[in-house]
Amino acid sequence: MSIRCLTKKCTALRAILCYNTHRGDDMKNLIFSQDNSIEPNGAIGLQKCGIIFWQKTGFLRHCNELGFQSIITLINKKFLPTNIQNYGDTCFIQFDNDDNKIIFLSLKKERNSNHYFIYGESHTVYANAEFHLFSLDVVSYISKQIGCKFYVDDATRFLEHNSIDKLKDYIDKFEIPNFESPDLLRQAIINKQNQINEEN
Repeated sequence: MSIRCLTKKCTALRAILCYNTHRGDDMKNLIFSQDNSIEPNGAIGLQKCGIIFWQKTGFLRHCNELGFQSIITLINKKFLPTNIQNYGDTCFIQFDNDDNKIIFLSLKKERNSNHYFIYGESHTVYANAEFHLFSLDVVSYISKQIGCKFYVDDATRFLEHNSIDKLKDYIDKFEIPNFESPDLLRQAIINKQNQINEEN
Protein backbone atom coordinates (compact mmCIF):
# COMPACT_ATOMS: atom_id res chain seq x y z
CA MET A 1 0.00 0.00 0.00
CA SER A 2 1.43 3.39 -0.98
CA ILE A 3 2.04 6.16 1.54
CA ARG A 4 -0.57 8.36 -0.18
CA CYS A 5 -3.20 5.64 -0.03
CA LEU A 6 -2.35 4.97 3.59
CA THR A 7 -2.47 8.70 4.33
CA LYS A 8 -5.88 9.04 2.71
CA LYS A 9 -7.33 6.11 4.63
CA CYS A 10 -5.84 7.23 7.90
CA THR A 11 -6.77 10.93 7.91
CA ALA A 12 -10.09 10.32 9.65
CA LEU A 13 -8.54 7.84 12.06
CA ARG A 14 -5.69 10.23 12.84
CA ALA A 15 -8.14 13.04 13.54
CA ILE A 16 -10.15 10.92 15.94
CA LEU A 17 -7.01 9.60 17.62
CA CYS A 18 -5.61 13.12 17.85
CA TYR A 19 -8.84 14.28 19.44
CA ASN A 20 -8.95 11.40 21.91
CA THR A 21 -5.29 11.51 22.88
CA HIS A 22 -4.39 15.18 22.52
CA ARG A 23 -7.54 17.14 23.23
CA GLY A 24 -6.78 17.82 26.85
CA ASP A 25 -3.06 18.51 26.77
CA ASP A 26 -2.22 19.33 23.18
CA MET A 27 -4.97 21.84 22.58
CA LYS A 28 -4.14 23.88 25.68
CA ASN A 29 -1.89 25.96 23.45
CA LEU A 30 -4.89 27.02 21.31
CA ILE A 31 -6.89 30.02 22.53
CA PHE A 32 -10.39 30.66 21.17
CA SER A 33 -10.62 34.27 19.99
CA GLN A 34 -12.62 36.45 17.64
CA ASP A 35 -10.51 39.56 18.22
CA ASN A 36 -9.83 41.01 14.79
CA SER A 37 -7.32 43.65 15.91
CA ILE A 38 -4.48 42.01 13.95
CA GLU A 39 -6.52 42.26 10.76
CA PRO A 40 -9.37 44.76 11.25
CA ASN A 41 -10.72 44.39 7.72
CA GLY A 42 -10.35 40.62 7.59
CA ALA A 43 -12.63 37.69 8.31
CA ILE A 44 -11.75 37.10 11.97
CA GLY A 45 -14.95 37.05 13.97
CA LEU A 46 -17.04 36.93 10.80
CA GLN A 47 -16.12 33.70 9.05
CA LYS A 48 -18.47 30.74 9.31
CA CYS A 49 -16.74 27.99 7.36
CA GLY A 50 -13.86 26.71 9.45
CA ILE A 51 -10.90 28.08 11.35
CA ILE A 52 -8.66 31.10 11.19
CA PHE A 53 -5.57 30.98 13.37
CA TRP A 54 -2.70 33.30 14.18
CA GLN A 55 0.38 33.27 16.32
CA LYS A 56 0.26 34.97 19.71
CA THR A 57 3.16 37.40 19.45
CA GLY A 58 5.13 39.12 22.14
CA PHE A 59 8.70 39.64 23.28
CA LEU A 60 10.84 37.15 21.28
CA ARG A 61 7.68 35.44 19.99
CA HIS A 62 7.74 36.17 16.29
CA CYS A 63 8.53 34.27 13.13
CA ASN A 64 10.73 34.93 10.11
CA GLU A 65 10.87 33.39 6.65
CA LEU A 66 13.44 30.77 7.65
CA GLY A 67 11.30 29.71 10.62
CA PHE A 68 8.21 29.68 8.42
CA GLN A 69 9.92 27.39 5.89
CA SER A 70 11.07 25.13 8.73
CA ILE A 71 7.46 24.80 9.94
CA ILE A 72 6.34 23.77 6.44
CA THR A 73 9.08 21.13 6.32
CA LEU A 74 8.07 19.78 9.74
CA ILE A 75 4.39 19.62 8.71
CA ASN A 76 5.40 17.74 5.57
CA LYS A 77 7.33 15.16 7.60
CA LYS A 78 4.76 14.67 10.35
CA PHE A 79 1.41 14.89 8.51
CA LEU A 80 2.35 13.68 5.00
CA PRO A 81 0.29 16.07 2.85
CA THR A 82 -0.33 15.04 -0.74
CA ASN A 83 0.52 18.45 -2.18
CA ILE A 84 2.34 21.57 -1.00
CA GLN A 85 2.33 24.80 -2.98
CA ASN A 86 4.99 26.94 -1.32
CA TYR A 87 5.38 30.56 -2.46
CA GLY A 88 7.86 31.73 0.17
CA ASP A 89 5.65 33.71 2.52
CA THR A 90 2.43 31.82 1.72
CA CYS A 91 1.73 28.13 1.44
CA PHE A 92 -1.20 25.87 0.53
CA ILE A 93 -1.02 22.41 2.09
CA GLN A 94 -3.41 19.82 0.67
CA PHE A 95 -4.33 16.46 2.18
CA ASP A 96 -5.75 13.34 0.50
CA ASN A 97 -5.61 15.06 -2.92
CA ASP A 98 -8.89 16.71 -1.88
CA ASP A 99 -9.49 20.37 -2.77
CA ASN A 100 -11.67 20.67 0.35
CA LYS A 101 -8.83 19.58 2.64
CA ILE A 102 -6.43 22.49 2.43
CA ILE A 103 -4.65 24.44 5.14
CA PHE A 104 -3.41 27.87 4.08
CA LEU A 105 -0.42 29.37 5.90
CA SER A 106 0.97 32.86 5.57
CA LEU A 107 3.74 34.92 7.11
CA LYS A 108 2.21 38.31 7.91
CA LYS A 109 3.80 41.53 9.08
CA GLU A 110 2.53 43.01 12.32
CA ARG A 111 1.01 46.45 12.02
CA ASN A 112 3.39 49.24 13.10
CA SER A 113 6.26 46.76 13.50
CA ASN A 114 9.05 45.03 11.62
CA HIS A 115 8.06 41.66 13.10
CA TYR A 116 6.18 38.85 11.39
CA PHE A 117 3.77 36.17 12.63
CA ILE A 118 2.16 33.03 11.27
CA TYR A 119 -1.45 33.31 10.10
CA GLY A 120 -3.57 30.60 8.56
CA GLU A 121 -7.00 29.40 7.52
CA SER A 122 -8.78 26.17 6.73
CA HIS A 123 -12.34 26.00 5.44
CA THR A 124 -13.06 22.73 7.17
CA VAL A 125 -16.86 22.75 6.80
CA TYR A 126 -16.40 21.87 3.12
CA ALA A 127 -14.63 18.66 4.21
CA ASN A 128 -15.86 17.04 7.43
CA ALA A 129 -15.55 17.00 11.22
CA GLU A 130 -12.52 14.72 11.10
CA PHE A 131 -10.61 17.17 8.94
CA HIS A 132 -11.62 19.99 11.30
CA LEU A 133 -10.05 18.11 14.21
CA PHE A 134 -7.05 17.24 12.06
CA SER A 135 -6.57 20.93 11.17
CA LEU A 136 -6.67 21.90 14.84
CA ASP A 137 -4.04 19.25 15.51
CA VAL A 138 -1.82 20.76 12.79
CA VAL A 139 -2.21 24.23 14.35
CA SER A 140 -1.40 22.81 17.78
CA TYR A 141 1.70 21.15 16.32
CA ILE A 142 2.85 24.44 14.76
CA SER A 143 2.32 26.14 18.11
CA LYS A 144 4.49 23.62 19.91
CA GLN A 145 7.23 23.80 17.31
CA ILE A 146 7.63 27.58 17.58
CA GLY A 147 7.02 27.66 21.32
CA CYS A 148 4.06 30.00 21.60
CA LYS A 149 0.29 29.82 21.72
CA PHE A 150 -2.06 30.42 18.82
CA TYR A 151 -5.38 32.23 18.72
CA VAL A 152 -8.08 30.35 16.84
CA ASP A 153 -11.33 31.73 15.49
CA ASP A 154 -13.30 28.49 15.21
CA ALA A 155 -16.68 28.90 13.51
CA THR A 156 -17.85 25.63 15.09
CA ARG A 157 -16.74 26.82 18.55
CA PHE A 158 -15.25 23.36 19.13
CA LEU A 159 -12.47 24.75 21.33
CA GLU A 160 -15.16 26.03 23.70
CA HIS A 161 -17.56 23.08 23.85
CA ASN A 162 -15.23 20.14 22.98
CA SER A 163 -18.22 18.18 21.70
CA ILE A 164 -17.79 15.97 18.64
CA ASP A 165 -21.60 15.85 18.28
CA LYS A 166 -21.90 19.67 18.20
CA LEU A 167 -18.99 19.86 15.76
CA LYS A 168 -20.54 17.33 13.39
CA ASP A 169 -23.94 18.99 13.73
CA TYR A 170 -22.49 22.40 12.75
CA ILE A 171 -20.73 20.94 9.72
CA ASP A 172 -23.71 18.81 8.64
CA LYS A 173 -26.09 21.79 8.84
CA PHE A 174 -23.76 24.30 7.19
CA GLU A 175 -25.27 25.73 4.03
CA ILE A 176 -23.02 27.19 1.40
CA PRO A 177 -24.28 30.73 0.76
CA ASN A 178 -25.30 31.68 -2.74
CA PHE A 179 -23.57 34.76 -4.03
CA GLU A 180 -24.84 36.24 -7.22
CA SER A 181 -22.31 37.58 -9.61
CA PRO A 182 -22.45 41.37 -9.95
CA ASP A 183 -22.80 40.83 -13.70
CA LEU A 184 -25.79 38.53 -13.21
CA LEU A 185 -27.34 40.99 -10.78
CA ARG A 186 -26.75 43.86 -13.19
CA GLN A 187 -28.32 41.81 -16.01
CA ALA A 188 -31.37 41.04 -13.83
CA ILE A 189 -31.81 44.77 -13.14
CA ILE A 190 -31.50 45.60 -16.84
CA ASN A 191 -34.04 42.88 -17.72
CA LYS A 192 -36.45 44.19 -15.08
CA GLN A 193 -36.05 47.75 -16.38
CA ASN A 194 -36.65 46.57 -19.97
CA GLN A 195 -39.77 44.74 -18.85
CA ILE A 196 -41.09 47.87 -17.13
CA ASN A 197 -40.32 49.96 -20.23
CA GLU A 198 -42.15 47.49 -22.48
CA GLU A 199 -45.23 47.58 -20.24
CA ASN A 200 -45.34 51.38 -20.41
